[in-house]
Amino acid sequence: MKIAEPDASTIRDALNGSLSAIDSLITTIQPGIYKLAVHVLGHREDAADATQEILLKAVTHLASFRGESAFSTWVWRVAHNHLMTARTRKAESPEVSLEAIAERLEQGLAFASLLAKDRAEAVAFSPQDKLEARQLALACTQSMLMALDREHRLVYVIDTVFGLDSGQGGALAGITPAAYRKRLSRARARLDTFMGRSCGLANPDAKCRCERQLPAVRYLAKSSGIDRGAVIAIHKSEMQEAERYFAAFTRVCDAAAILRAHPDYRAPESMRHALLAVLTHEGFMQPGRPQ
Repeated sequence: MKIAEPDASTIRDALNGSLSAIDSLITTIQPGIYKLAVHVLGHREDAADATQEILLKAVTHLASFRGESAFSTWVWRVAHNHLMTARTRKAESPEVSLEAIAERLEQGLAFASLLAKDRAEAVAFSPQDKLEARQLALACTQSMLMALDREHRLVYVIDTVFGLDSGQGGALAGITPAAYRKRLSRARARLDTFMGRSCGLANPDAKCRCERQLPAVRYLAKSSGIDRGAVIAIHKSEMQEAERYFAAFTRVCDAAAILRAHPDYRAPESMRHALLAVLTHEGFMQPGRPQ
């Protein structure tokens, strides 16, 4: 997904207070902002809250857009600043770390080995097993991303998921292209090293396989009610989309390619309607109203 740029007439009409133009503006920029928020915050509810707040900030401060850069750069700068400090329902650190993930993966492999010793023959994986393994792969790789601090997580997502160059990325982060590249290099080094050592998707020689983690994940979910694989809830339609691309991306055996295999997480339609209702009720963006 690329950052969508609204057309100039939509921006002009929105600045003049047209609610239909504002609706079109929100429709254009919401998908990318929501996807960014999901990857950065890790949970749909947190991402929905943050997206709504970002859109509200952008719409109610449209007059501060001077046209000195692309509108998408301006609004994504708003998004970047908000996501750097957005509050979440669950603490991110130190509960999520690469060291903790590595330990859990080792425990999962050990549990699978114990089960295998009790069986006379290998058990074939069913289509349902493969589907659960794919969902676990999406959740596990997102967990790895969450182990980065937000500063590095944001630049990694901006580069990997949205494909922005260092000039664009630096503009969003408010730093020079050189500083952006340095920050991105640190983020890549951490994830590439970890996934190359621990993840069978990124390195065929690594021990871990998603299917081998399923017994431990199911046992934990059944015994304690904790779904160890659940970071982002994956909707059925998104799984179908991920299924189409996941195999092709993971054949590259690259950490960034695996993150690109995540689906385009779809924002709830009700979000846009709720935001427009708030704007209408509060009288924002009416002609003649100060911005």
